[in-house]
Amino acid sequence: MLRLILLRHAKAIPYVGRDDYERTLTERGRADAALIAAYIAEQTPEPDVILHSGAARTRETAEIIARKLSPTVEMDSEPDIYDADRPSLLRLLRDLPEDSPTALIVGHNPGLADVARTLAGDGDAALLAKLAVKFPTSGVAILEFSGHAWRDIRPRAGRLVAFVTPSALGGEDA
Repeated sequence: MLRLILLRHAKAIPYVGRDDYERTLTERGRADAALIAAYIAEQTPEPDVILHSGAARTRETAEIIARKLSPTVEMDSEPDIYDADRPSLLRLLRDLPEDSPTALIVGHNPGLADVARTLAGDGDAALLAKLAVKFPTSGVAILEFSGHAWRDIRPRAGRLVAFVTPSALGGEDA
């Protein structure tokens, strides 16, 4: 079985005349990321790999998550995640290493939400409906696939086992 954890970066400082790639997290973003990190550490098997886009806000979010996990979790920057659309993200997912059955991707909307909705074909109806409406900052979708090879994942083949936002854990959604 494969497990995919899709995490939208935490709340970042506003884009006002700055380089979008260098926007860092707000204090609220750090707090929400810590809530989600605790949830991931307690509720899911540890990811074998964490990939982020390299943008400051995804890197910082990934670092907060990684600190809650063991120091052996591999974390890498994957620039193709930045500004990725659904087809690009699907290609990236299909290229994940076969020896990494649990992967965590820290990315951006709208691509991240689009790929989550595309892959989720089964699961709790209330969670699927919530995912269809909004994928806020620090929101995390966890999908499971019955296969054992990333190259074989297809639209609607995943089962949405969790969709958690900061507000469900006592934080705020944005």
